[in-house]
Amino acid sequence: MGNPSQFGREIPLRAHTLLTELYENLPESSRSPGLKLKATFLLAVAMPIISVPYERLAQGKAYLGTEDLADVIEKVIKSDTPVEDAPFYAGEWRYHKQEKGSEFPRLGEHFPKHIFDSLQTGEALNAAKKLSAKDFCSNVRNALSHGSVFYLDAQGNSGENITVSRFAFVSTNRQKNPNALHIQSVTMGDFRKFLGKWVDWLQNPASPN
Repeated sequence: MGNPSQFGREIPLRAHTLLTELYENLPESSRSPGLKLKATFLLAVAMPIISVPYERLAQGKAYLGTEDLADVIEKVIKSDTPVEDAPFYAGEWRYHKQEKGSEFPRLGEHFPKHIFDSLQTGEALNAAKKLSAKDFCSNVRNALSHGSVFYLDAQGNSGENITVSRFAFVSTNRQKNPNALHIQSVTMGDFRKFLGKWVDWLQNPASPN
């Protein structure tokens, strides 16, 4: 098992380098023309970029060893301050919280109309900025780890036969008996910006903003 620095910060850097160098030149799928390879590649690379430092550096697992700046990373990732002030925040995100109740959905291929409509509003933009850094990181990490990501088109529609332009990361606030869904949406372009800023911050998390 590698040390925390190598897996907490080098793996995200290496994965992001692959993204930077390969993304624009990804070929079309010769076997399945309908497969959305750029979206799939972006999410696949995002998993180690987000999940590895979150688990190894921000969760305080003593058996994995320690790194000099792990405490700094943990403090920021688990902060209650608005994520818009976090050193890694980038792009225009949208957020909708679906409380449990008569409209608590079991999401399938499409978002219910009220969620779709909510994500189009200015309130969704402001709500995303005001999420705590802790909730933002936890939601994105959980959605990636559990495959709870929707492909959306430029208008925010989900479904099979769309041109993917956005992602929506869906997470529950509890592992068992959840009472809310957290939905964070962002364009693929802005998600790439966020990943770049996240990786840059991981390389020198103690530097001033």
